[in-house]
Amino acid sequence: MQQVLVQIKEILLNQKCVAIISHNNPDGDTLGSQLALAGALGEAGVDSILINNDKISEKYHFVAGSTNIRPYNGDMEIPQVVVFVDCADLELAGCNAHTEFLKGRTIINIDHHTSNKQYGHVNYVKGEAAANCQNMYEVITALGVDMTAEIATALYMGLSTDTGNFLFDNVSSDTLRIAAELKDCGADTNSLRQKLYESNSHKRIELLKYILNELQISQNGKYAWSGIDYELMQRLQPDSTDIDGLVNTIKDIEGVEIALLFRGVEAHKTKVSLRSKVWADVNAVAGLFGGGGHMRAAGCTINGTVEEAAERLVPAVKKYLEEME
Repeated sequence: MQQVLVQIKEILLNQKCVAIISHNNPDGDTLGSQLALAGALGEAGVDSILINNDKISEKYHFVAGSTNIRPYNGDMEIPQVVVFVDCADLELAGCNAHTEFLKGRTIINIDHHTSNKQYGHVNYVKGEAAANCQNMYEVITALGVDMTAEIATALYMGLSTDTGNFLFDNVSSDTLRIAAELKDCGADTNSLRQKLYESNSHKRIELLKYILNELQISQNGKYAWSGIDYELMQRLQPDSTDIDGLVNTIKDIEGVEIALLFRGVEAHKTKVSLRSKVWADVNAVAGLFGGGGHMRAAGCTINGTVEEAAERLVPAVKKYLEEME
């Protein structure tokens, strides 16, 4: 992979401007990757256009550059090099291989999902990384720029939010060493703690109440699920930070190995978040329905209502657990 880092360095540092695109419904890891790379390129004298199709929650505004992220529109002049961060496939960023503004561009793909489609002309994909910001740390180190406090804060945010604040079993000693170095470089962990972990919105609390009220646990207690119907989603209009991590409330129930959270995103379309606690591979389960992710965290989209999606997925989880046991 060292050769790939050299290739990325040569491409990026020879540009005047680069487009950096994060995935829809942005979380701390995709935004941290995007903002850290933009900061690093800025240190090298390279400008960035930051693109995300969804609104960026105010929770992330403590990170330098977050208010510069804009949805793509036809008036944007897209530079020759486009970098996708934390996107297993182009559709997660609201694009596809035939998107007009990508034609003739050089695509760099920096990601940590094992389901990544390797769609870039250059792919830096390491599935063993606990967060994409762990990969982005290596990219920025290869660029040879100073690790400013602003860059360190963005990277630390991604490491923290994608690892359950360093509690998940994907955290390696390398992850912790990187976090320590970022702290030494001035990462603003106080603001991160206050904004992301101690400022639950009223909408998030309403969603949590609903999830617990609708909670269902299997007879053997090994899997559990809940759903947020489309009507409630429409009424509350939650953003990604209101939803992120809610599925873990289900996973944290004693004895539960697999947790599922269904949420209606359209009248007949449901997104599903899957999490496992100790050994189950939810990436394999999500893959049965065209989704993917990681062994402990994955997702998919089902055509149908929340109830219809549950009728399809819950039996698949039951079958998977029976077969594995």
